[in-house]
Amino acid sequence: MEPIDFSREPNAEQVALATDWLARGNYRVIRPLPMRTTFSDAPTPEKLITVAILDTETTGTRPGQDKIIELGMVFVEVCPQTGQAYRILEVFDELEDPGMPIPEASTRIHHITDAMVSGKRIDDEQVAALVANVSLVIAHNAGFDRVFVEQRFPIFATKAWACSWAQIPWSEEGVGSSKLEFLAYFYGFHFTGHRAVTDCQALLEVLQQTLPSSDARAMQVLLQNAWESDIKVSALGSPFESKDVLKERDYRWNGDKKVWAKSIPKQRLDEEAAWLKTFVYGGKGFRLELEKITVMNRFSNRPGPIEVVNYD
Repeated sequence: MEPIDFSREPNAEQVALATDWLARGNYRVIRPLPMRTTFSDAPTPEKLITVAILDTETTGTRPGQDKIIELGMVFVEVCPQTGQAYRILEVFDELEDPGMPIPEASTRIHHITDAMVSGKRIDDEQVAALVANVSLVIAHNAGFDRVFVEQRFPIFATKAWACSWAQIPWSEEGVGSSKLEFLAYFYGFHFTGHRAVTDCQALLEVLQQTLPSSDARAMQVLLQNAWESDIKVSALGSPFESKDVLKERDYRWNGDKKVWAKSIPKQRLDEEAAWLKTFVYGGKGFRLELEKITVMNRFSNRPGPIEVVNYD
């Protein structure tokens, strides 16, 4: 069937064809991203937190060399127990001249040109004022966005962060991809991606959806996981011949420190130490470097508190 231009009145033949096609049922309607000011008309709970959904567009992927050229944030009231969003309090979107040409490869992704950012600068004071009372900053790839914004706006280093890409078990929930565009299609809407504030609005829409396996709201699961502490375990002095078993257990080689390391939930530390003693250190005494990873330093370049512990 040829596409129907719904800006005009369809003729009788088009109506008949469309009716027949819809009756077959082999279709799925994908709606445009809703532009909301609120997510619920129900009475609000006493305790709500302010969450900032954040996204950046940059000149590239190297935090030490590349620069932010767009910062988008959506500030929303959220119930910390249920993850239900209520009013959108503020939408922020500003461009910034990076003081360098924007590479063509980057422009092809976000369509931001040198002319669009020329002479512009993001308002530092406005950003600081908006973020001051935020309880949690959420980004879909916080390991990227957090490093960039902390370099540019120091207030972000004082805030708790969560990552909707890494801290929601999309695969375990039966979702085939954790890319934002895929998640949008999975939940029945589409949007034009890679502009900061639009990505924020799309992410907030996704986070208000129900996960297919656990039947929990995505935002609720994210809030629960965000506040859990992890321990980064570095297996000091591990024998060379143990590298394969460490790799199989998801340890990764840190070339700078020359050590195998992985992050685990805090409550699993004793179990992990017992496994290391048996399968890596041959029952002998050993040392572990333990770095505490919390909502305040996770996804940043800043290390958490570190201690070296001797195990018998």
